[in-house]
Amino acid sequence: MTRPPTLDQLRNLADRAERGPLTPAEAGRLREGLDRIDAKLRTNRGASWGGRVRGLRRKLHTLHAPMTRGGIQICAHCSGWNGTRCQGLVTEWPCDTLTALDHTFPVQETAA
Repeated sequence: MTRPPTLDQLRNLADRAERGPLTPAEAGRLREGLDRIDAKLRTNRGASWGGRVRGLRRKLHTLHAPMTRGGIQICAHCSGWNGTRCQGLVTEWPCDTLTALDHTFPVQETAA
């Protein structure tokens, strides 16, 4: 099993191509490397954007989790909840952070 070419090897092949024709093996190695880089770029482009937004949404909703204090839901993070009391201004949930996130990246409804 051969390892895919590294970027340094691909650059070396490109330099070689500038000085003259490549051997069929060199041309194949160059194409293999370019195809691998192209596939990686295609995978990382649009497909992962939605995944990154979902990941960010999960992290922020975990960090800015609601809790009930005095009969209202508050944001534990923004209110500075330390497990005993709020050390900052009591902030209603959903807080400004989650509201801004939801306005910027609205949740898409899916058909049930």
